[in-house]
Amino acid sequence: MKNSLKLTSASLLLAAMMAPAAQAEITANVALTTDYVWRGVSQNTDESPALQGGFDFADDSGFYAGVWGSNVNFGGNESLELDIYGGWGTELGNGVGLDFGIIRYSYHGASDSSDLDFTEFYAGVSYAGFGFNYSVGDELGDQFEVSYGYDFEAVSLAVAYGNYDVSGDDDDYDYYSAGVSGSFGGKSDIGWDVTYWGTSDEADSLFGTDIADDRIVFTISKEF
Repeated sequence: MKNSLKLTSASLLLAAMMAPAAQAEITANVALTTDYVWRGVSQNTDESPALQGGFDFADDSGFYAGVWGSNVNFGGNESLELDIYGGWGTELGNGVGLDFGIIRYSYHGASDSSDLDFTEFYAGVSYAGFGFNYSVGDELGDQFEVSYGYDFEAVSLAVAYGNYDVSGDDDDYDYYSAGVSGSFGGKSDIGWDVTYWGTSDEADSLFGTDIADDRIVFTISKEF
């Protein structure tokens, strides 16, 4: 349910950030994916393709912020998810990486879309390709995820396993993924990603088998 192109809002956010931090790096990204899957569950009831994109700001101090969006469909009139996030990350001298931040998920397209909005606070640690992330929701439940990634010369492999307590009332399920990614190369430098997603039986009960069943998702992306 969460992370697209909302260029007006993104431009306002970037304008506010650029003034005090002229030396900071600002990048943009856009992607087209066969299905928007978040924590193992499709964010489109008809499992249709999604156009996604955003802007990211990063400072040498480790501070970062960004905005990201995607088209969504939960069976109502909501049509857009827009996420705004910020945090701080660093890598210690022993190679351990730390990441702390907050992300606000908001939904648009209908008068009651904001009823779906929520916020998460997250903390992560990484070392030698391994990662652990824990998120605490203000209205929904907590989530944790363990992951591992390895870069070969031409492609990268990534696997992950997580658990998400949807309501904060023991309505939890497990999810897992395994993917390979790379680049078509050349001046275009267009990235590609193929990921297999799966969930435990509890996800079928919570969301329905149509959007929580196992699937393979293909994504192409470009960073500017």
